[in-house]
Amino acid sequence: MFKYTEELIIFAFNADAARVAKGWTQATFAYEVGVEPAYINKILNARRQPGFDMIHRIAEALGVRAGDLLNTIPPENDLLHFKELLSEKHLRNQKRRNEEVGTGEHHEPKSAKTKPEKGFDSNK
Repeated sequence: MFKYTEELIIFAFNADAARVAKGWTQATFAYEVGVEPAYINKILNARRQPGFDMIHRIAEALGVRAGDLLNTIPPENDLLHFKELLSEKHLRNQKRRNEEVGTGEHHEPKSAKTKPEKGFDSNK
């Protein structure tokens, strides 16, 4: 039995391989699944756990069985290479975020910039 993170990585590997086989960009894939590209990106980079419904939506968009995305174990060398790519992406993103914080270029969440609706009472 695999650990949870291993299963997440296997799902991401299989979903991404099926996406590439279809010739889809991540944006096209997101459109076909009906989600934002950033959400698909997190799933394909094993940073977000898709729920049961999302697993089936992804499989349906790709034209495969959900079980195939979950249970097909990739060749060991391919999986190792995929993990290395994920690790490199994570380190690059972490470095970029650290640089943004150091220069004051980071962005506040959208909700922090959203003006409350007229008549909003924060005491309720």
